[in-house]
Parts: sequence; C-alpha cells; structure tokens
Amino acid sequence: MSSSQKSNLSVKNPYGSIRNSFKMKRENSSEFEYRFSGIKCKCDIESPCQEAWKEGTLDPGRRFFGCSRYKDPSKRCNFFLWVDPPYSERARDVIKGLKMKIMKKDEEIHKGVVEYNFVEKKMLVLHEQCKSLEKKNDELVQLLQKKKRKVFKYKFLFMIVLVWFVMKLFN
Repeated sequence: MSSSQKSNLSVKNPYGSIRNSFKMKRENSSEFEYRFSGIKCKCDIESPCQEAWKEGTLDPGRRFFGCSRYKDPSKRCNFFLWVDPPYSERARDVIKGLKMKIMKKDEEIHKGVVEYNFVEKKMLVLHEQCKSLEKKNDELVQLLQKKKRKVFKYKFLFMIVLVWFVMKLFN
C-alpha cells in the first residue's frame, strides 16, 4: 500500500470525537439541577426532570423535561424536551439485554419468594402438628404414670395379702 493510499483511508471513531465524548459526560445531580433548574413548560410551571423508563421507550433511562401536569391529559400542554442525547443502537441493545436479565432475575426471585412462603406455611402446619403431638405425648406420659401407680398399688396390695396368707399358713 502506498503512502498516498494510506492518507485517503480513515477509520471513523464509533464513539464520536474526543471533544464530543467530554461534552456528553453526565453531570453530577446537584450540578445538573443547578444548571437546569427553572425550565418551564408551556403552562408556565416548572418542569420536572424525569427518566424515561416506560415500556417501549427507545432510550430507557434517558432524561427529559416534561409538563408537570402529565398525569392529567385535560390540563397538560405536551411540553417535552430531551436532556440527554439519543443512545446508540449498541447502548439500546445493552440496556434491553440488561432489562431482560433483570426481569429474569425478578422472576426467579418471585418464584423463590413463592416457594419460601409455601415452605413457611408448611413449617407452620408442621409446627402445629408437632405441638399437638407433644400435647398427646404429655397426656400419654401422665396416663402411663397413673397406670404405673395403680400397678404399684396392686403389687403392694398383693404383697400384703401374700404376706398375710403366708403368716396364716405358718401360724
């Protein structure tokens, strides 16, 4: 490859120029709030800065200003202004993938919570059954002690009668 061919070839930086990357750097929140406070919508009301997380949003997490009456369609003025530049296709794909992973983890957590609640309820039932069995065991132990005392009484009475009978025989 000749030197004239090399000068005609250029590689485009997919992330923009170095100067642009510094411009796009997000400010810390207090600096951001100071620089962008007082932005008003068409209703002449201060517009809050929000993040786009609604399902179907192309740039989830991207900040914007919107009419503060957005919840009431009859009163809002439809003011809308993006704060952050649009995301690249790669960033959108990464965010979508991360959201999917989060949703999958949330499902796993939900399944774990459901299973935990089931096991906890089962443990409560088993605990109640255990208490019931312990109570029955205590009752049986008391009944057995009564039977033992009764058997002891009969044995004792039998020994007395036997001694009496033996004494009568030898007298």
